[in-house]
Amino acid sequence: MANKPRKQKLALQKDIDWRLALKERPFLGFFVLLARGSMLLAIVATFAIATALLVHAVWEIVEAVIQLLRWKTNAKELTLAAIESVDAFLIVTVLHVIAIGLYQLYIQDRIPLPKWLVVETIDDLKVTLSGVVILVLAVFFLGRAIVGDGSQNILLLGGGIGAVILALTFFVYVQHKHKDGR
Repeated sequence: MANKPRKQKLALQKDIDWRLALKERPFLGFFVLLARGSMLLAIVATFAIATALLVHAVWEIVEAVIQLLRWKTNAKELTLAAIESVDAFLIVTVLHVIAIGLYQLYIQDRIPLPKWLVVETIDDLKVTLSGVVILVLAVFFLGRAIVGDGSQNILLLGGGIGAVILALTFFVYVQHKHKDGR
């Protein structure tokens, strides 16, 4: 009886050839392709909402500048419009980071990106997002502080946002320490 070559088990790695996976394990391959396809829908939807929000934020800036040129606004309102637009741009950044990270994780990981945007694991995506969310929260608080109605609610809001920022900073610190193997 001739020795037949044994089928090699598929390695659990990122560089897996999905066509080989479909041939070797068609049932598993079907679910992998289904998951990848559904994530592609999520990626496209995330880019679409990010683009819509970006257009809206740019339009708000254009309107604020037009109002300024017509002398129908004051410096406080213009500053608030600028801060709200920056907040929207940061949210757009978060959405883009999510979409690009999911694309790298589920669809194609070999795309040229800046080092800070390279996502190899879900943990990398969480750390990147945490940093951007900290900025969004800080800008949100700044906007509320400028509009402030003089009540002490701003202190409660600041304390809550500060606690979330502290927790996210600790999370990022622990993730970096864990990644470095310390």
